[in-house]
Amino acid sequence: MSDLSKPLYSLTVGEYIDLSKKAFAQEAKKLLVNNDGILGKSNSNRDIIFVEEVQQLTGYKKSTIYSKVCRFEMPVISKRRPLTFSRTDILNWLKDGKPSVIDQEAKDYLSKT
Repeated sequence: MSDLSKPLYSLTVGEYIDLSKKAFAQEAKKLLVNNDGILGKSNSNRDIIFVEEVQQLTGYKKSTIYSKVCRFEMPVISKRRPLTFSRTDILNWLKDGKPSVIDQEAKDYLSKT
């Protein structure tokens, strides 16, 4: 009997973990395959990027990126694992001379009032 034919509440912990891993692997593979069907190649049309691509764009080490995100010095979409960034925001941040994100948010807030 396969795991898919059993209700979730009847699975053992091990079966549930295996099922979760399989589901996660399938979804991750879908996300990693770009429009051409090629796995692992970056698609420049994608706006959501991860730490490795930010490293390529900025030339920073991974530890520097984490540090800048923690100090609100770099734009980030999600601070959870994995860190996610907007390619557009990072490129604009680089063009603007790497201003502090918190300073920009303060200016935006003050201009509204």
